[in-house]
Amino acid sequence: MTKRNEQLPRAAAELEQLASYCTSHDTSTEMEYGEWVEPQPMATTSLRLPTDVISQLKLQAKARHVRYTSYVRSILERAARGEPPPEIAGITERLGRIERAVTGGRRGDNPETA
Repeated sequence: MTKRNEQLPRAAAELEQLASYCTSHDTSTEMEYGEWVEPQPMATTSLRLPTDVISQLKLQAKARHVRYTSYVRSILERAARGEPPPEIAGITERLGRIERAVTGGRRGDNPETA
């Protein structure tokens, strides 16, 4: 159950519009090409962290409009896969866009376009 003051990822009006559309339209063709993915089994764990770290994580989760536990799980899942944290991944992606914009899409490591 969600708290009354908890902000949803989408505006309530947008969710109402989506619900109205789904109840008045046949969406089976839109879902025809979907792929069923078996959910991974989950286990519960307890993690002791300093209160200031938990406070910072909660603030970061709130800024991203996600639940604190989901945010912490996403950080741990990325770390387990050896991926960079979301902030680093975002910076890397933005730098790539800037590089493509500056070079006109050419890569500097290609001798034909250098």
